[in-house]
Parts: sequence; structure tokens; C-alpha cells
Amino acid sequence: MDENELPLSSIGVNGGEGKYSPRKLGSMTLVDGSFEALMKERSKERKEKEEKSLAQIKIQLQAAERALTTETQRRVQSTHAIRLACTQKIQEMESHFERILDERSLRMEERLATVQGKMEELTLRFEEEKDRVPKEMEARGKELVEMMESFKAELAQERTDRLSREGRILKQMDDHAKYITGAIEAESVLREDVSKELMERIAENEKYRARSEHELQMRVQSEMAELREMIEKEKQERAASDRQLTQRVDHFTQDVERSLYLLTD
Repeated sequence: MDENELPLSSIGVNGGEGKYSPRKLGSMTLVDGSFEALMKERSKERKEKEEKSLAQIKIQLQAAERALTTETQRRVQSTHAIRLACTQKIQEMESHFERILDERSLRMEERLATVQGKMEELTLRFEEEKDRVPKEMEARGKELVEMMESFKAELAQERTDRLSREGRILKQMDDHAKYITGAIEAESVLREDVSKELMERIAENEKYRARSEHELQMRVQSEMAELREMIEKEKQERAASDRQLTQRVDHFTQDVERSLYLLTD
């Protein structure tokens, strides 16, 4: 039954029973048009009231959409900033690591030059004293050979240890970088799913705008409250996720710094 129509029982028409019969109602309408005018006026008032209610609901939905858009943009900017910060931190650590390796290589070259100088000095002394003390020269030659062998073994061990430490540090850096990248990608997928769900809920709310005033208003208010709660929850989860990412980056930085400290020692 159309909402603008009144049941016959409400105006006293019920199969010939009630206050007005169809014949009397027709006579009353023919006498004056007040009844029809009253019906039109009520229909007009009801229509205006419904349009006003729908306009208010539409304004609330638009506000929710703007809030969702703003929050989505903020999260995208935050993710981009975190990614840039992580990339910059990794580049700084790589530069620092390369500088330390260059310094260690320079020290090794200086030690090698010192040993070569000592070898030349010992050779010169051997040439000067070989006729006078051949046995001493032979003993010193053996000592030199042993020194060279020991130095070679030390260099080989140092090189093995250095490569092992470098491998562990690089693996830690790669693992942390993969972990951070995975966390950022998972967070992006989660935000997209939440945004999609919110948009689906908004679309669903728009489908039911044609329902009666009371039912539509109650449902929209409930959905709006749920949307606000979801947005607030997402903000809280995002803040917690940002804190966790920051803590992980700090832990990662501390681990790398400790590793670099051990390497420099």
C-alpha cells in the first residue's frame, strides 16, 4: 500500500460500515474539496520530511567518505616516509661498513709494508754478516721463515674471520630489510582490505536509503557508529604498527652497530 494512501478504515470506509459510507464520502468530496486538499497537504509534508531526512543522511555519508579519504592519504604518506627512512638508514650503514673495511685494508697494507721493510733490513744484515756468522745467519733465516709462515697463517686466519663476519653482517642486514619490506607490504594489503570493506559498507548503506524514515535513520546511525569505530580502531592499529616498525628499526640499527663495533675491535 502506498504510504501516501490512508486505509479505508481510517476514514470510516469499511464495506459500508463506519461513520462514512462510499456514497456519503463521495457526496462530501463533491460538496467541497477540503478532504482532497488535506490528503495532498499531508502527502506533501511527508515527502518534504523524508527528503530532509535523506539529505541529512547523505551529508553524514559524505562526511564519512571524506574522513576515510583523509585517513587513507595519511597512511599512504606514513608508509612512504617509513620506507624512505629505512632505505636511508640502510644506505648509511652500508657506507659506514665500507669505510670500516677500507680502514682495515689500509692498516693491513701498512703492516705488510712494515714486514717487508723488516725483511729488507734483515736481508741486508745477512749480506753483511754472512761471512762472519754463517750459523747465526742460518738461524735468523729460519726465524724469518717461521715469522713469514706465522704471518701468512695470521693473515689467512684474519681474512677468514673477516669474511665470516662480513657474511654474517650482510645476512643480518638482508634479513632485516626483507622483514621490514614484508611488514610494509602486509600493512598495505591490510589497509586496502579495510578501505574496500568500508567502501562496500557505504555502498550498502546507499542501497537502503529508500526505506522508511525511522528504520533508515536507525540503520544509518548504527552503520555510521560502526564506521567511526572501525576508523578509530584502524588509527590505533596503525599507530601501534608504526611504533612496532620504529622499534624494529631501532633494534636492527643497534644490532648492526654492535656487529660493526665487534668488527672494528
